[in-house]
Amino acid sequence: MTPTAYRSTFELFGDGQQVLDDLIKLFGKAPFVPGSPDQTAYNCGAKAVIEHILARIAEADQLPQR
Repeated sequence: MTPTAYRSTFELFGDGQQVLDDLIKLFGKAPFVPGSPDQTAYNCGAKAVIEHILARIAEADQLPQR
């Protein structure tokens, strides 16, 4: 999947930005839960997905425009 596809999906078309904002709100918070290593691990995985999406969008923003 190309970085441009991520930017198109989450920034250029339809409700993509609202969906991304909702995902960030739900899964982008600090992952650590004291005394709960399983929940912390789950939260880290969820946050990694958000970070990947944001990194791909940032990568697309650095590409030359056609």
